[in-house]
Amino acid sequence: MPSFDTIISGGRIIDGTGAPAFPGDIGIAGGRVTEIGDLSGAQADLVIEAHGKIVAPGHVNQHSHYDVQLFWDPYCSNAGENGVTTVVNANCGFGLAPVRRSDMDRTMQMLETTEQIPVAHQRAALPWDWEGFPEYLARIEGLDKGVNILTYLPVNPLLIYVMGVEAAKSRAPTEVEMSEIHRLINEAMDAGAIGISMSCMGAEGNSHLDCDGSPMPSDVLDHQVVLDICRALIERGEGVIQLLSHLVIYGDRSLTERLCEAAQGSGVTVIHNAFMTSDLMPEKVEEDLAWLDGLRARGLDITANVLVSRGWIEAGMRQLDVSCGMLSSVRRIAGCKSDEEVLELVSDPEFIRGFAEEYRVKGATNGANGLEGQIVIAVGEDPDLKSYIDHTLGEIAEEQESCAVEVMLDLAARSQLGLQLRSPQISSTDPDQATQLFCHPDTVIGGSDGGAHTKSFGMGHAPTDMLLWLTRDERLMSLEQMHFHLGLKIARALQITDRGALLPGYWADVLIYDLEALYFDTQRYEIIHDMPGGDWRRKGKAGGYDRILVNGVVTHERDRPSGKVPGQLVRVTQPGSGSLEAEAV
Repeated sequence: MPSFDTIISGGRIIDGTGAPAFPGDIGIAGGRVTEIGDLSGAQADLVIEAHGKIVAPGHVNQHSHYDVQLFWDPYCSNAGENGVTTVVNANCGFGLAPVRRSDMDRTMQMLETTEQIPVAHQRAALPWDWEGFPEYLARIEGLDKGVNILTYLPVNPLLIYVMGVEAAKSRAPTEVEMSEIHRLINEAMDAGAIGISMSCMGAEGNSHLDCDGSPMPSDVLDHQVVLDICRALIERGEGVIQLLSHLVIYGDRSLTERLCEAAQGSGVTVIHNAFMTSDLMPEKVEEDLAWLDGLRARGLDITANVLVSRGWIEAGMRQLDVSCGMLSSVRRIAGCKSDEEVLELVSDPEFIRGFAEEYRVKGATNGANGLEGQIVIAVGEDPDLKSYIDHTLGEIAEEQESCAVEVMLDLAARSQLGLQLRSPQISSTDPDQATQLFCHPDTVIGGSDGGAHTKSFGMGHAPTDMLLWLTRDERLMSLEQMHFHLGLKIARALQITDRGALLPGYWADVLIYDLEALYFDTQRYEIIHDMPGGDWRRKGKAGGYDRILVNGVVTHERDRPSGKVPGQLVRVTQPGSGSLEAEAV
């Protein structure tokens, strides 16, 4: 009589391959799925009754920034309680290694300005007992983890480690420096990096700023230098290159084209960032997919990251760059060192005129579909300002015969920066646009940015949103389709061969749920005080899964963590092997 560690009994199994759902049992042993079928005569240490429930593979999140949060939160909330069982960190070229102790403070400041991860949280949580990337990865491997972790080698710390900050921003690497960059990339890959990540958006229209308001090193690299850096992976013949080169109307995606051409046939996958939907520019969906289809037709290994969930941004002046950091006026605000500086700036008539003119010229492609639609949700303690709450900046501007920028800056000054705004939905409200991008064979969902922008949003719940919006409510996708796109499709894009589906031999990352019991509050984010020092953050109020299993162990029951931490550091290659077999250690 067969024996298992766990049997999930009687559920409706969606295996994640896109095949039709079927009733059955799942036997788990050693953290992996070992048998699927009728296991009514089998024994197990734990039997989980799943009659009337969906049993599906855990979600894979390929675009996260839980690098810091992982040190105090093994479940990477709010991803972990929303069925995300595998996350990829250090996206867009930002991360924690390699770094010399002399650059530690600068690295933390960079993370604060690019990803809005407060320096105070980093100081409280990070031991900084590493320098090189292999040491850092060993530290991650030793942490308690409630989810599986993969990580890129981020290019910005790498450039600074080899060249220093000023040189990295002002010139190309020398031949000796490029050789060292390649050596460190290969060292990181041998240690377990999934690949390299970078933002190459240029100086204009880029919301990723250094702590002094200048562009990050990778954003000002000559395109040929970017290709030279990527040669390390191309010559190695494995791994993933995550490249942010274009966003809606900003950047230059010819760099992605050149990179894909250079990597053709090498075994390297390029994940291009990013496609977005927009109510203001619906034509972008067809344009972007035509571009992607053209590259795929040439045999290029490219996958596009798409941002389609129903998230929004809640922010004050100090976080305004999250939604519209492409505007130079917003970047000036972000560069202020104190609230006093911000107040002085937003009260300056010359700055107000310049900001209004810049926005008039560049238009509402910034600010999550426009500043006019931003809703006032807080104004501090001044009772004279309370009447503005729940009104948009556009409505107030029309009443005052002014413009949205002038209204926003006036309320910010009068409220002593107590002004808080809720943006419209970042992506299009049209579910057909979302489905068209989401269902394309060469796209993967991203945009949760989990772990970053903690004062503005928390969208680790994005897979739950997709299940509710496109499957349950709009009925544009079946559950079978949805789970393929949230799991196996992403895993394969990341070169992971044994996660993302419920198949014999695959790791047992499993969700058990009733679709009608899942929930997501689409009106406001929840404010919780669970950060270092009791500080607060925003996160989506979402969840409702009966049970979530990671590597065969229950990590959550009805949104509550179990205390078990079975997560693993996932490697997609062996040192020097060139193999694409995924191994978890």
